Amino acid sequence: MQDAFWVLITNISLYPTVLFTAMVLFVTLYWLVSLLGMVDMDAVDIGAVGGDIGDMSGGIGDMSGGMGSDVGGDLNSGSDVHLSSLSATGLFTGLLLRLGLYGVPLIVILTLISLIGWLLSYLYTSFLHQRIDSGVLYYVFGTGAFILVLVVSMWLTGLIIAPIRNNAAKVPKRNAATNIGKIAVVRTLSVTNHHGEALLNDGGAGLILRVRPAESSQPYTLNQGDEVVLVAYLAADNAYQVAPVQK
Repeated sequence: MQDAFWVLITNISLYPTVLFTAMVLFVTLYWLVSLLGMVDMDAVDIGAVGGDIGDMSGGIGDMSGGMGSDVGGDLNSGSDVHLSSLSATGLFTGLLLRLGLYGVPLIVILTLISLIGWLLSYLYTSFLHQRIDSGVLYYVFGTGAFILVLVVSMWLTGLIIAPIRNNAAKVPKRNAATNIGKIAVVRTLSVTNHHGEALLNDGGAGLILRVRPAESSQPYTLNQGDEVVLVAYLAADNAYQVAPVQK
């Protein structure tokens, strides 16, 4: 039993499996912290509101148009930071869209990629990679296996989330304005101008909403368990402004 345990520890610590092990540890820690209400569920985001990559291509197109003058000015001054950053973002987004990695929160995508990649990489390490003990070939084959496993994991993740994305698209969109005036309960440790979530009882499983404190002439703090009223919807942030319930 102990031998099998140490074999497991050894295999998950070998290159390239150790990279996927680190990814699994990251997403596991993220989910634990999120369940405790210390971070927003969609805090891991690369540009789309709510962690959804479905509208990223349009957002990047708008960003490129808005940044045109800035990029031109930076190029004239000898800087190409914005241009290279924009190109890299567009390439990455295009890859995600081509593989069908959109329509669900980004953390769900990362979780599936991490788990599938870890399993495939572990099998590779267990049956093939141990035949090469060390040297340059060890890292050459390991790097090639990592890239291959990563691509396959992304492709399989796209297949898994495709039916989820298609079914979600058929669900009628709820108008955010219909929630204005309703009472919710803060689920994160606190609510700030950059962070906060509240649980709204909708008669079913409940809705987890991003919330931000509403402006007030009297300062107040919102903590976990406090009841708040939804007073306005911030479309740009996909969040609601909330105020404490007067008791």
